[in-house]
Amino acid sequence: MAFIFVILTILIALSIEQIIVKKRKSALVSSVSGFPVFNKSSIYAPEGYLMSKYHTWVHPEDKAVKVGIDNFAVKALGNIFIKSIVNPGESVKKGDSIIKAEVHGKQINFRSPVSGTIKAINKYLFNNTVKDAYGNDWGLLIEKEDDSENLMSENQAQHWLKTEMRRLKDFLAESSFTPEAVGMTMYDGGNIVEGVVSSLSTNVIPDFEEQFLSGHNA
Repeated sequence: MAFIFVILTILIALSIEQIIVKKRKSALVSSVSGFPVFNKSSIYAPEGYLMSKYHTWVHPEDKAVKVGIDNFAVKALGNIFIKSIVNPGESVKKGDSIIKAEVHGKQINFRSPVSGTIKAINKYLFNNTVKDAYGNDWGLLIEKEDDSENLMSENQAQHWLKTEMRRLKDFLAESSFTPEAVGMTMYDGGNIVEGVVSSLSTNVIPDFEEQFLSGHNA
């Protein structure tokens, strides 16, 4: 009789635990349902744009190239607050820092996809956040030194960006990322809440820069 009582107690406890887990899962979905999300279909390379593994893009202009931050970085980091851009007339090499920004109180650098001379900068971007990644929120114009830069065209870039999305999910998992703690993913298995990286510990942001913006691990 005592044995049956113990078994029933265990079964009741397990049932209660399952109910609690389901309620937590439901609450999590509700907590993120009001936030914008992105997935691999949201990340793209527009026609006519060339992408670099620094998550900066290039668009050919008359005698120079327009350069900006791609929408993968914008969606992963969220509010990228632009602090400074290299001055017109300066020469830069591919991989040099050209835009300094702040994300969640941490400085982050975006690197040049080409070598050349700065011809102009987008002054309206100062002390603002990047919203229109491929439009009004471009960063600068660079007169390229040559055409030998290793940039990706639309189809190649699109394949690479899908790979970057997989790397991002792995990065979040390795960064002690738990949906219960920060409520930053949806339970449909594909969507990520915009700005997820800046919503984690500030120590994650330098790691993100090293993993995704330095070109070392791409």
